[in-house]
Amino acid sequence: MSGSEEYTKSREIWNLKCAKCGRCIQICPTYRVTKWEHLSPRGRIILSPYTEEDAELVKSIFSCLTCGICEAACPSDVDVTEIMERTRERYTKQRILPERHLRLLDNMVKTGNPYGDEIEMYETDDRVDLIYYPGCTSLAREKEIFDSTVKILDSMDVSFEVEFRYCCGSTSLRIGGDLSYAEKNYLRLKDVLKKTGAKTILVNCPGCYRTIKRDYEKFGGLNADVLHITEFLSMNTDRLRLKKENLKVTFHDSCHLARHMGIVEEPRKILSLVADLVEPENSKMDSFCCGGGGGVRVSYRDLTRAVRKVRIEQLKKTGAEIAVTSCPYCYRNLKNGAEGLSIKDLTTFIAERLRK
Repeated sequence: MSGSEEYTKSREIWNLKCAKCGRCIQICPTYRVTKWEHLSPRGRIILSPYTEEDAELVKSIFSCLTCGICEAACPSDVDVTEIMERTRERYTKQRILPERHLRLLDNMVKTGNPYGDEIEMYETDDRVDLIYYPGCTSLAREKEIFDSTVKILDSMDVSFEVEFRYCCGSTSLRIGGDLSYAEKNYLRLKDVLKKTGAKTILVNCPGCYRTIKRDYEKFGGLNADVLHITEFLSMNTDRLRLKKENLKVTFHDSCHLARHMGIVEEPRKILSLVADLVEPENSKMDSFCCGGGGGVRVSYRDLTRAVRKVRIEQLKKTGAEIAVTSCPYCYRNLKNGAEGLSIKDLTTFIAERLRK
């Protein structure tokens, strides 16, 4: 059982801010596929002050997708994501967490990335305008995203270099790890920016984007613009040489990119240059999670598959030939359960339509 101070703080959130309206329950992806209230935002808030080695309690805390759709609907502005991340941090400090989560954090210590792989490193001190930081998934699992991004930047005559030595720390922070992994990469990027004179850091992954742009402010921030690839391309459409096709596509908004960071129009602006865009049920700020966020895919794959199935059906109902996303992890998760629907990352989709 947690201490009285933690309990009192949680009850203040519950009693003073939560309107008990239940709006969050009806739209929560994990509640939608399970119908268990301890797997809903309201249930998780009630349970958040407790710290016990109980399987269902642990599942309640660590199965939250941190998608933020509950916050978008909450009339009282309860920050459920923040509550969950701080609760997970408390659990992790006491080593009360799913075994696969523990293994992931151990991988961070041993190899510097959540996959536990020896990922190819890129280091630079050349003078450039832009640093491209691809992130773990684009290098270790979905290399076509990295290759496509480089192809696009080259076609635009961008002055850039690739930099990757450490994980940004996003995965660790989202599942309850401390700031040490993030700080290591922060210090590295700070040094690289100083040596290269670059004023922009470009990322593919919304997790990297949120971490580098927002969480690194805890260390003092970086003296550079941090841009997601969709922002950068949207700002530089005049430098993109693209061919438009008679093709119907739909777009899946990443939770971190849309709700957490407010990026929704930029990818649509880019896609409209090459195809006809149709919106799925639940889009932009109301997008339905792919099921792979918040570390849930690591330890609760049954939940991931159930949530993903709902999203795949929504995407299919649009009648689109291709579903595009701009998150390496959403791409990885959706394509594994696509059931005949073609899934593309935005960078690969665009790279395939560059004029030669």
